[in-house]
Amino acid sequence: MRFARFLAVGGTNTVVSYTVYLVLLRVIDYRVAYTIAYLVGLALGYWMQARFVFRAPLGTRSAVAYVATYVSMYLASVLMLWVAVDLLGVPKPLAMLVALCVTVPASFLLMSRGFRP
Repeated sequence: MRFARFLAVGGTNTVVSYTVYLVLLRVIDYRVAYTIAYLVGLALGYWMQARFVFRAPLGTRSAVAYVATYVSMYLASVLMLWVAVDLLGVPKPLAMLVALCVTVPASFLLMSRGFRP
């Protein structure tokens, strides 16, 4: 059940972040729009993960763990994409799906530890 909430929160956060990006694109540079949308997604995602997925209080420890998890998963994804595309010849559109199959459950496990009281 918790993993289903994790997926639902992730999907919701993605839609909100993308919407923010699209709205901001109308008035500012795409790089600035992406940065703002990413930060909104990071903050919203932390709040939703804490409240709805793990039902944990917000705090410094869980915030640091959340950001560390996202940085780690980003770096792992870039590495997996490189291996899949450049070394194994996986088509680029499929390579991201391969990376997500690893990083989504890994993120859930890491966040489970980070949101523990």
